[in-house]
Amino acid sequence: AFQLTACCQRDAMTNYGAWDRKADALCREAEEEEKKETAASNQALGLAEGPKGPPTAQAEKELSDLGAHSKQRNDFIAWQQEREVTLTHTKESCPSQDGTVDLSEYKGKAIRLKGCRGVNYVVPCSGVLKLMMDSCSDVQLHLQGSLITSTLELYKCQQVEVTLDQPLGTLQVDECPEALLVRYAERDFFGKAYHQNSPGFAVAWGLAGGSACSQTIGREGSFQLMSCIAEGSLQTEAVRRGEMEFPLDLGVAKKQDQPEPEALPAAEERQKEAERQRLAGNEMFRASDFAQAAALYSLALEKAPEMASVWANRAQCWLKLGDHEKALADAKKCTEVEPTNPKGWFRQGMSLHAMKRYAEAIPLLLEAEKLEPSNKQIQDAIKMAQMKARNSAYAQSQ
Repeated sequence: AFQLTACCQRDAMTNYGAWDRKADALCREAEEEEKKETAASNQALGLAEGPKGPPTAQAEKELSDLGAHSKQRNDFIAWQQEREVTLTHTKESCPSQDGTVDLSEYKGKAIRLKGCRGVNYVVPCSGVLKLMMDSCSDVQLHLQGSLITSTLELYKCQQVEVTLDQPLGTLQVDECPEALLVRYAERDFFGKAYHQNSPGFAVAWGLAGGSACSQTIGREGSFQLMSCIAEGSLQTEAVRRGEMEFPLDLGVAKKQDQPEPEALPAAEERQKEAERQRLAGNEMFRASDFAQAAALYSLALEKAPEMASVWANRAQCWLKLGDHEKALADAKKCTEVEPTNPKGWFRQGMSLHAMKRYAEAIPLLLEAEKLEPSNKQIQDAIKMAQMKARNSAYAQSQ
């Protein structure tokens, strides 16, 4: 009886252990089922990675935006690289025997000339986006056409000469301690020149190839300067900056530093207003807005018809706009007001040349040459007019 009772007790104990194991298995199954239901619910609610508080959601949104901005930045850099070309030439590696490199094939691109030595560059036509010179020496650059952005930059250059046949809005010159000359075809083509630590920087104006004396405007030092034509003369001052470090215009004195203006006589007031309109016209001309420039020059001439340079400038606007008859009329008026103005004679000749009246253009161009005997642009125009006149006469004789 004792043995039977013991066996029953052992069976009872074994059954309890089996029930415990069964209970543990059921609990685990329930937990797994709950996890699956929770995961499915989170997936449906867009919370596959679990619930997120406002800070986490904001951080992930900012990270996503940053990724988009990075892509935009990379796309912009790639686009910019496609539109910019870097060129390096030396006297030994120059593709032409006379050391001249024609840059006309790079229309629509920004050109960076880097480390060039002993080379002459020519941009014969408009359409280049922008031009930069970096660490160049013993280089000549002739810009016959206009730059789309009207911007030229020079950095760490020496023994460099730049000739500009067209207006230039902004010139940047930095770290150029040795000789660097920028020659403008006309005084009114001078826009603004920002320069820093460039004591060798000088400018000159007059028609290309003329004999106008240069004027050094660069200075030594880490401060930035800006030069422009203000109140009828070339002025250089330290750059004053406003909000966001943007440079303010030169030549406008602070109001508190100025005395109350006195009333000007009527003639002097008209002259002052004419000068203001002339300068505004020059700004539009440098921006290649020739129609607006002509309108502003017209306002200046209403106030001061004796300003020969304005007649010449408006004639150039008409030439740019293709109105050769008006250009000829204005150029004639220029020489009537000031017979010694070479621009007036030159633009009369160029107006007639544009109208294919080559034989009539030659004597007028010769008058311009008398006033500017070393001007290569006039010399070339005379040769071209003579050749065209000969060809035209030959064609008529056949």
